[in-house]
Amino acid sequence: MTEKILELKNLTKNFGGVVALNDVNLHVNKQEILALIGPNGAGKTTVFNMITGVYQPTSGEIIFNNKSIVGKKRFEITKGGIARTFQNIRLWGDMTALENVLTATDVHSKSGLVGSLFGSIRSRKTEKEATVKAHEILEFIGIDEYGDRLAKNLPYGVQRRLEIARAMGTGAELLLLDEPAAGFNPAEKVELGNTIKKIRDAGYTVLLIEHDMSLIMGISDRVAVLDFGVKIADDLPSVVQNDSKVIEAYLGVPTDAS
Repeated sequence: MTEKILELKNLTKNFGGVVALNDVNLHVNKQEILALIGPNGAGKTTVFNMITGVYQPTSGEIIFNNKSIVGKKRFEITKGGIARTFQNIRLWGDMTALENVLTATDVHSKSGLVGSLFGSIRSRKTEKEATVKAHEILEFIGIDEYGDRLAKNLPYGVQRRLEIARAMGTGAELLLLDEPAAGFNPAEKVELGNTIKKIRDAGYTVLLIEHDMSLIMGISDRVAVLDFGVKIADDLPSVVQNDSKVIEAYLGVPTDAS
């Protein structure tokens, strides 16, 4: 039986009189790529924001590894095994690529402030291990050659990949990737798709928001669709792309219209 890593149960989010999400049920299986798609304003980023503790649900539950994470602080959720990227790049520009990943590994640091300040043996050992791990992640993502360059000076595509590397650096089991292919050319999208599949095959789980349908249909194990805060489809990519409700949501007209 497939094991679920994340479950959204009857999840609802209201902003005043606006219902951003309405009674959404959704699950993510361990080690799968689930794409969450839908027209602009469908509620996709709201889902990400609730999973990561930016927003709290109006009602409903968010279960991660069989435990509720509703009410937890953002750092607690990250430390618990969920990390995300953003639509707009949020790297530390004046840090190197390696340092950006190292800051993420600090989530699980056990050396303590005093040990770090006075350079204890434990602190030095932890720092060395973190550096090795950060290099391994950069190499895995394919950007280790940029490790000593400032993030703000990196090519756009490398910055996008660095955001994924930083999320992996937290030790997350579940990666939430918010439009990772934004601004990419076709060749870069193919390369990114291969990287995301590689991440899944390495044991991670990926929940993905993306507007490029060719990328979505090419890499996703399953696709869920939101429209005006309501889930209207959840199935294999080949099924979803031919679903009349999905087609209507994107085209804005009934599929049987002349």
